[in-house]
Amino acid sequence: MKNMFVLSEIDLPGAGPELTIEKITRKELASYGQKARVEAIVGSRAMAIDAASMELPALKFVQLTSAGFDGVPLGEYAAKKVLVANAGTVYSAPIAETVVYGMLQMAKRYRKNPNSHRLRLTRGYRYLTELAGKTAVILGAGSIGTEVAKRLLGFGMTIWGYDPYCPEKPEYENLFRDLSSLKKALPQADFVISTLPDNEETRGMIDEAFLSCLGPQAVFVNVGRKAVIRQEDLYAALKSGRLGGAVLDMFEVFPNPVTNRFRRLKNTIVLPGVAAISRESQQRRNDHILKNLTLAGRGEEPAYLINKEK
Repeated sequence: MKNMFVLSEIDLPGAGPELTIEKITRKELASYGQKARVEAIVGSRAMAIDAASMELPALKFVQLTSAGFDGVPLGEYAAKKVLVANAGTVYSAPIAETVVYGMLQMAKRYRKNPNSHRLRLTRGYRYLTELAGKTAVILGAGSIGTEVAKRLLGFGMTIWGYDPYCPEKPEYENLFRDLSSLKKALPQADFVISTLPDNEETRGMIDEAFLSCLGPQAVFVNVGRKAVIRQEDLYAALKSGRLGGAVLDMFEVFPNPVTNRFRRLKNTIVLPGVAAISRESQQRRNDHILKNLTLAGRGEEPAYLINKEK
């Protein structure tokens, strides 16, 4: 079996003799001088988008380093008989833990707790609340959403989900399939957690009409794509107090500038956009990628294909 020649945007230590891996950046890809040799590419969505329009005659596999694949021209790759896989579930655990972290900060009013600002101890019963007995609605019942659900069940919460396509799962007491049914249930939600991808069906879904269905106690948590949210509508709901609060991890600009107006809202926690990052997830990512490259080199089907012919 011949050696597979791979261009990778990340370091992949531990590659076996079946793989020859050369490190490259996205900017270097366009001027790369050995395009005829490239059989596989490992990189970001941006790199995959760039590579789709390039002349790479030997290319047969693209491995994304992300779970998201919005913007990647899967049809173009399929027409060229190039397989594309994403990172699958490797980031689900740290993202789920970040959701719980943000929810606990809101419930325990960490930033607003009077004991954080006063020398004299106060009991503060009216400030603090519990997750137990509360209802969480998770938008997107895939891997990330389900990992969130598993952890919240341990707090004694009621878990509802929204997903038009995902099969029934035991973690969800109710799984709504359409927006109209979901909106009828939203007034009962204490937390709404978005793990949604960016696509034609979800883009702009969290708008004024959606947010107006939520009660003033509700907290909105976003670890999904920013494009799902109409930013003006969310900001207005938070600033006016119509919405109880928000925990936001996804923004267009990274690193998130200090001038971001959501940072100035007293009922909003802005996270640094690193929910998926951990030592463990990096190791899982590398193991997943190396396994997939080996399978592709052998002519076998890699895991988590996203442009597989039906």
